[in-house]
Amino acid sequence: MTEIPTQITAAQRRDVWGVLGLPPSQVHEISLHPSKGLQASLYVLDREGRPITHGGDHLTTTVRIPLAQEVSPA
Repeated sequence: MTEIPTQITAAQRRDVWGVLGLPPSQVHEISLHPSKGLQASLYVLDREGRPITHGGDHLTTTVRIPLAQEVSPA
């Protein structure tokens, strides 16, 4: 059985965001479902790249990325 890590490093986390094509500075939360794909909550940034807040909370937007259909070789 493969050993499950007890933690991940900041570098590993950035690598995951990069592989998924997500901007590291905007990632608030991600979830990956085996059959539905990826859902990411991203911080909304102003023109200077700062998170926008409203009522003391950061504004976020949700991005859904479905799984691609994989074609089996003939």
